[in-house]
Amino acid sequence: MSSAPPRGEITEKVRSGVAWKEFCRVLETAGDAILAEGNPDDVLDRAEGFRSLTRLLRYALETYIESNDPLRPKLVALIGETIKIAAENPDNIYHGATIDGCYDYRVWGTRGEACRLTFNTFRAGGFGGSGQGVGTTLHDEELKVAPDGTFELILSQHEHPGAWLRLHHDTRGLSIRETFTDKKNERPAELHIERIGAEGPAPAPLDPAQFYHGLMRSAHYVRAVTEMMGKWSCRQAAQPNVFVDAETNDTRLWKDTQIKYHQAYFELGAEEALVIEFTPPRCKYWMIVLHNHWTETLDYRYHQITLNCRSAQVRADGSVRCVVAHRDPGVPNWLDTAGHARGTVGVRWVGPDVADVVPTARLVCLPDAGR
Repeated sequence: MSSAPPRGEITEKVRSGVAWKEFCRVLETAGDAILAEGNPDDVLDRAEGFRSLTRLLRYALETYIESNDPLRPKLVALIGETIKIAAENPDNIYHGATIDGCYDYRVWGTRGEACRLTFNTFRAGGFGGSGQGVGTTLHDEELKVAPDGTFELILSQHEHPGAWLRLHHDTRGLSIRETFTDKKNERPAELHIERIGAEGPAPAPLDPAQFYHGLMRSAHYVRAVTEMMGKWSCRQAAQPNVFVDAETNDTRLWKDTQIKYHQAYFELGAEEALVIEFTPPRCKYWMIVLHNHWTETLDYRYHQITLNCRSAQVRADGSVRCVVAHRDPGVPNWLDTAGHARGTVGVRWVGPDVADVVPTARLVCLPDAGR
């Protein structure tokens, strides 16, 4: 294994502009992932693929440069309407912070009205890197929430009384998910983080070597995640319009322990529909959602691309029937493709000890979608 360049060599790269050129070259190779064999070549999919690079870059620069100080951590909520990563859930608010397992942290605030609040730590490289995936997890039923809705959680390698989330020596990130059944109307949590014992002087000016590492990590993150998501979709596209287990460790390592997740790759002609049926298991929350080929959720601001345990119509026997189509077939639980001929449809069953259910899917002519 080659050793890292000396600090003086790195700082000279920044001073001379070589660092910026290296960054741009890695970004250029990230674009090659959009053009890789197996990915669709029509103009919409290509345009959305290249747009996804810009979105991933915005996320990475904020994460690895602007908010990358484990001594002074801050929670940022970047994933949302215009930054979408790895089949994200539009019912969620995602918060993230850079931390270091060598220190102790306190997270506190108010619980809010989300049906689910979870905390995950990540080890080593983090998502898109060479890390080990999720390190430790704490779910809301393990929180000690006071009658006024406030709570406190300690993150440390050493056990603490009350709510405690274990850190490892190589813990490098914290992710918090709030999951809502009615996101527009339910009150979100108020969340804060601090390093215990963080009192001290203001931080020094920008460290050129740290900036270089953050810049290069951002570029490599964009390339790695794009390659990962493209390969994931291509694996599923080999068996279109059917739910299959296409996961490998590049995706499985990053799941929360209380989430069961399945996807199908849809390919629909103008007069076709995909009928999806399932009986949700007993769980705290479930949902179904459409993504494009790059596993970004379709634009839920303007299209009905997702339903959950509150918004979907459930039949008398407890089963659910959803229809994926390019236009409204006049039946309950229509999911709008928003002009996409292909993409992925995913379901989540969420909660402790949830039984796994794999939906059925069948391709029909659009006029038959109601049968």
